[in-house]
Amino acid sequence: MDVEEMLDRLGAQIGPPPEGGVVPVPWELGPGVMGFQLPVDYRAFVDRYGSVSISGELHVYAPSGARSVEVGAPLGFEGFLYDTTDPYGYCAWLAQAYRDGDVEECPYPLFPADGGLLKWGNNYNSDHFFWLMRGPDPDRWPVAARFHVRRDWELFEGGFLEFLLAAVTERYPYHGAVVPGGVQEVGDGRSYRPRGDWAKQLWQ
Repeated sequence: MDVEEMLDRLGAQIGPPPEGGVVPVPWELGPGVMGFQLPVDYRAFVDRYGSVSISGELHVYAPSGARSVEVGAPLGFEGFLYDTTDPYGYCAWLAQAYRDGDVEECPYPLFPADGGLLKWGNNYNSDHFFWLMRGPDPDRWPVAARFHVRRDWELFEGGFLEFLLAAVTERYPYHGAVVPGGVQEVGDGRSYRPRGDWAKQLWQ
């Protein structure tokens, strides 16, 4: 299944793109800031939907999205990396657990370590979703899910969009943990809300 087909199938579940489009992301600048490009399927999703909350539960980040209201929070690609690299955040705790050899808490290193985890989303159950940056090709990075209540990790051997589609169509075994309560309309025939953006501050 190609990316456009997966996006169309996803749209049948969560609704059409936002009216008026989304904040464009200059993906060509990503490698210069981050040192790598993000996966094609993720970029296509962000180009269509932007940063969103699905069913008010599953939050998908984007380089154009407002990561938080924190004063001085970085913008753009640096802002996208911040949840993974924040020295005082949840990912810093995971990274320390890995360094301490606590593989039950975290079996993988965190970006910027080689083959590390890079966070792309979370939900209100404090579950966290990452790419495992395994190998040089971002389109082959699997999704690693950290389920907080179960204190367990699951590695999904597929990409971002395949994972998201499996979760919203309930084909992923732990779909109820990814989108608690299932996909529900939140308004205007859509099952998502935009998470806000930095349109007036970005890329200037």
